Amino acid sequence: MESEVKKTSIILPALNARLFVDKISSHLSAQNIDLQRVIVIDSSSQDDSPMIWKDQGFRFHNISRQSFDHGGTRNLGARLASEQGAEILVFMTQDAIPADDRWLEELTAPIVSGQAVATFARQLPRPEASLLEQFSRYFNYPGHSRRRTEADIPELGVKAFFFSNVCSAVLADVFWEVGGFPEHIIMNEDMTLAAKLLRAGYAIEYVAGAQVVHSHDYTLAQQFRRNFDVGAFFAGAGPELAGAKVGGEGLRFVREQLRYVLRHRRADLIPLLIAEAAAKFSAFQLGKRHHLLPLPLKKKLSMHSYHWEQKEKK
Repeated sequence: MESEVKKTSIILPALNARLFVDKISSHLSAQNIDLQRVIVIDSSSQDDSPMIWKDQGFRFHNISRQSFDHGGTRNLGARLASEQGAEILVFMTQDAIPADDRWLEELTAPIVSGQAVATFARQLPRPEASLLEQFSRYFNYPGHSRRRTEADIPELGVKAFFFSNVCSAVLADVFWEVGGFPEHIIMNEDMTLAAKLLRAGYAIEYVAGAQVVHSHDYTLAQQFRRNFDVGAFFAGAGPELAGAKVGGEGLRFVREQLRYVLRHRRADLIPLLIAEAAAKFSAFQLGKRHHLLPLPLKKKLSMHSYHWEQKEKK
């Protein structure tokens, strides 16, 4: 396994990451990863993190804040990694903290063994996460692994394409074979990549044994903006995502979340649960119809307003 890990490169987009550098560095050192194989793509941070990344030995690449693109920035990192001879590309976010020192070995094992060409890790809630956010992590990232192929799409619907770049790995040759991540889309570049892999006949695997601590307690306004962007993404989703039934999965989430809250004797959270569900649903529907809205309004409703600014400049 050690010889295979040496052929692995990690691509890590970053912005003002001062709080996370030391934690990431210590976990990677425990995995015997040469930090020169960790490619930090920094969007012109304004804190002292660029200096720290460099001082600690990471391979550092700066881009302008305006040029950041979910898919394009990661493709840039993947190209730099491929120039180094990387055979496995690992994509992480700066706030994904490995839960133990086996996460990378667990994450890449199905790729090394040939069982899958892409994998993604389990996300655990932060200790301070709210009960609703805890449920979200446990619902989307259960304690059992699962391999998926195109044959699973009729049964799983949109869940067949679920894939997260918070912590994922892809066989480099296959990544480039399917064209890498889509560029200039508002979000879900990871889901689109998973869909392309499945449609090409490959298997992807959710690896419950590879664990990172990562969660967000969004406000209602943030929930709305994020789901507006999700709707905008699905409005332009290509044929790879045919069969992605979104509505039924949303209803199942709310139903199970209600049971989780009642099981923890927190009926006081039901009004917030309902408000969040309403915000997500209305925002998603509005996002799907974003073409009816003026550009200035889209920027106000969106969590990723820079996406619309980039489209405006074009």
